[in-house]
Amino acid sequence: MDKILNIGIVGCGEIALENLKGIQASGNSKVVVAMDPQEDLAVSLAEQANARSTTSWGDVLESKDVQCVFICTPHHLHATLGMQAAGRGKHVIVEKPLATTLEDAENLIRACDESNVKLSVPYVYRYHRNVRRAKELVERGAIGEIVAAEVHWVSDKPESYWTGGFTGRARTDWRMSKEKSGGGILMMNCSHLFDYVEFVAGLTPVRSSSEYGTFLTNVEIEDYFFGLFRYDNGALGSVIASSKMLGGRYPGEQRGVRFYGKEGQIMVTDSDSLCVFTKRDAERMRANEWNVEEFPSSGEGVSQPRTLFIREFAKAILEDTEPPISGRTAYRSLETCVYLYQSSAQNPVGHIVL
Repeated sequence: MDKILNIGIVGCGEIALENLKGIQASGNSKVVVAMDPQEDLAVSLAEQANARSTTSWGDVLESKDVQCVFICTPHHLHATLGMQAAGRGKHVIVEKPLATTLEDAENLIRACDESNVKLSVPYVYRYHRNVRRAKELVERGAIGEIVAAEVHWVSDKPESYWTGGFTGRARTDWRMSKEKSGGGILMMNCSHLFDYVEFVAGLTPVRSSSEYGTFLTNVEIEDYFFGLFRYDNGALGSVIASSKMLGGRYPGEQRGVRFYGKEGQIMVTDSDSLCVFTKRDAERMRANEWNVEEFPSSGEGVSQPRTLFIREFAKAILEDTEPPISGRTAYRSLETCVYLYQSSAQNPVGHIVL
């Protein structure tokens, strides 16, 4: 059995560099080819990976040493490229979201199943230590039965983001397009949080309603989003998100998810900390007062969330086991986003998932 998974990275823009770091630190995978239609991007990433470069997607499909493709392209290409890779017997990782539509996502999952290859999406928040600690506390009953979950993501993205991301590495306008991106702040950022709401508390939305609009950004997608949920256990949920809330966060404000239980609450922050109030005597927790746990970053090694994701996915392929985040698991986060978009003012009745 091979001990190293050979990966071809497809799309060598901003997020591909982060994924390359995770692959290089994983210990059980490596990049053998970097592909991008912009030759300079492919060459740049290939040099950092000590791999070969190409501008041809066909080259990647024909490469016998590529066992897995890591698709880091604009969102609307995820499903098509993933299905083509699966058809050649290659395992597939696609950056979130799984696809831009539920139909495309279903087709991709089906294609991977039929070709007996594994499919995953790097919802790396699951690998943050504060998220894992929150899951542990919820499972131990530290805050009792969950009655509500609040998703909060406020940002003030610069205008340059829409044509060059945060680094400007690749110049493109796909983020501005509803067809190419699938959506704005909800799809691009909150999908991570929807995934770990399910991971931490096992909550799946069965009904939703929303209102959203584009007020301060010259794009086709939303820059403000407000939504409500009813979860499958009867709990309530909400999401407040913006990509253009002027001033962004005020000093000390945290983005993340707040879980409310009958015996307390947990706030999972984006600064790798955890705030917990519980009426119970829980491990390392003082009852009836706020407890704060810090989980500082420990560098670029195997403890990093993206590295952990890649290492576990590669292990699943090398040992022929189910990956922790399967295509069907990733589908549920996309489903939440799509139904929230559909249950806006244009469809005030909302939706029910059967």
